[in-house]
Amino acid sequence: MASFSPSKFLDDISKTTSALGAPYSEATTRKVLETFPHSFNDGAVLWRATDRKGDSLNYRFYERRPIDTVAIAIKAGLLTADDAIMADLVTTWSLLYNGTPEQSCDFDAETGLVKTWVFLKGLRPLDDILNAPGVPDSLRFHQATFHSLGLNTVRHVAVDYPKSTVNLYFRARGPVSQYQATKFNALAGANPPSAAEFEEMVSHLNPRGFTFSVTLKLSTGTIERVGYYALKLPVGIFPDISDTLKTFFAVAPSYDPEEMNAIAWSFGKGNKKYVKAERSYCGRLVSLMRDWNSTFSDLGPGQVPANL
Repeated sequence: MASFSPSKFLDDISKTTSALGAPYSEATTRKVLETFPHSFNDGAVLWRATDRKGDSLNYRFYERRPIDTVAIAIKAGLLTADDAIMADLVTTWSLLYNGTPEQSCDFDAETGLVKTWVFLKGLRPLDDILNAPGVPDSLRFHQATFHSLGLNTVRHVAVDYPKSTVNLYFRARGPVSQYQATKFNALAGANPPSAAEFEEMVSHLNPRGFTFSVTLKLSTGTIERVGYYALKLPVGIFPDISDTLKTFFAVAPSYDPEEMNAIAWSFGKGNKKYVKAERSYCGRLVSLMRDWNSTFSDLGPGQVPANL
């Protein structure tokens, strides 16, 4: 498939949600595609699923240029006044660095727009992001702690409208260690990874460095979850995953010339944990991620293991 086809996508998402037993609204999906036609056609599109029972199938576009997705979504009725505080944060971060950051969007296959991402056009200092005008004190509560753990640079930020949470996506120093993972999990009050989980993480997280996410509740600054991302797994090689995610990878189609399959381990308070998965759909996602200087699980050219 040379370019994004709305009719083909509607057929693909219907089949994928059916296979996963995930909720789906064709009317809502059509509305999304009609609202962001250029972003789906010119950007990179991917799927997202989790191993939690009853979770939705998500889809996402990553933009290649700065656009105001917030204004577009408000005009189309995909965002309301209840989303204003979160939307204002997106605008604040998008105005940094001479307005060069790029906004992208996540959609729930049943309910529509759920998250807006901001690519900061490179690895940026954490303090630039948290000290930007209008950023609430709640998001700065853990600032010193992040620095003490070596979490100094951020590539993406995102807001989740239904959950009123903010995600910070750090470049964490590799290779991952048991001490590091224990400290990182403790941010969310989570138990350390099990021996089996840690072994999988060591096997699949790039030793040069990896994406590590922190999810904060906007109103309180509480860290609800942390996540470790193994991006672009080697073709045909997966960690130990649930039957649901095996189905996801088998059924969700990818038309990209170079597949991008990813796994992320997510840890919350106590022993609350789940695994999420991402898979490219179209739009040359791997090429875009290389432009971002992402570190991959698949150690190809430019991915030689080396500490940061």
